Amino acid sequence: METYTISNQEIIELKQTMGFRVNGAKWTEFADEHPDGCTNIEMIDLVKRYMNPPFDETDIDAHLERILKMFVAFVR
Repeated sequence: METYTISNQEIIELKQTMGFRVNGAKWTEFADEHPDGCTNIEMIDLVKRYMNPPFDETDIDAHLERILKMFVAFVR
């Protein structure tokens, strides 16, 4: 998986899409802890750690990466 940067503002905007399965407080905490942004890998790790209900997907990293790429492109 290629690594790319997601800005802090994009983290906040992605709450509406990628964060739909993650508690709002956890998402806000993550955004506050990453004022300079994060990598796509960090974002996927956040979603995997806190998603509720969990995805029933065999290759969850690839699945979440496809979703993240789509939504990052949308907010940009």
